[in-house]
Amino acid sequence: MDYLYAGLAGVVVGAFLAAVIVLYLVQKRVDRDLIERRLRACLEYRELVAALEGTLAREGDDPAVVDQAWWGVRDLCREFRLTSWLLEPPVRRRLALVVEELEAELAGHERNGQLGSGRAAQMLCGKYLQLDRLLTRETERQSRELQRFRFLPRIGSRNPLTQDVDE
Repeated sequence: MDYLYAGLAGVVVGAFLAAVIVLYLVQKRVDRDLIERRLRACLEYRELVAALEGTLAREGDDPAVVDQAWWGVRDLCREFRLTSWLLEPPVRRRLALVVEELEAELAGHERNGQLGSGRAAQMLCGKYLQLDRLLTRETERQSRELQRFRFLPRIGSRNPLTQDVDE
């Protein structure tokens, strides 16, 4: 009878360990998917910002070009509102400040064309540079994190006393 209990205990412990390993791997897969989605969101924002810059580079003082740039701003703000939940809170806060400023300027432009085309182009170029800098930094960080990502830790390769500070 003792062999039966020992065998049953071995099965329970084995099932528990297998469940823990499976849950660990599922959690790591979810982490990797989140990193990939954040990277894709940042790249999408960068494409929209690059389109905005390309529009303004043609002829920034032309009212039709500036109007097209406002459409690009509208697309960027919409995309940010849809996908910003993916980003980490500090990054989302920094980007949200710029997007909110752009939305306020867009609302003023739609209301009565508040900014002249030259002033609007200048303001949009400044916001473009600010967004480009933030998005470039975040894209590089997410790319490094994705390259560094591993499903299973390398056993014995880390010494807890000499770990990197940023990890």
